Amino acid sequence: MKFSKNRISYVKNPVAKNSFPCLGLSIVSLGLGAAAMYISVTLAGQGGLNTGALGFSSLVFALMSLWYGFLSFREKERNYILARIGASLGGVLVIVWLVIIITGIFR
Repeated sequence: MKFSKNRISYVKNPVAKNSFPCLGLSIVSLGLGAAAMYISVTLAGQGGLNTGALGFSSLVFALMSLWYGFLSFREKERNYILARIGASLGGVLVIVWLVIIITGIFR
């Protein structure tokens, strides 16, 4: 039985290469954001520069997660499940941080 070389298996597509950094960056971003929120709540909103640095780092990691998600979706014939999870989490974190920043500016 001969199989053509152009056969596509939709069951066992390899995972996109850039989906691993996408998911990893979004998990790091979630951890940094949770640490910033914890410090801010325990110090009654007087966290200082450390809290701001954690929050800003969380925003940067979430943006980089979105970038790697975009790169992984450009790969052809791959499994995108990890990229979807990472990009979704990164997108939600970016929206949360932008709402927090806008609320802080107009308060």
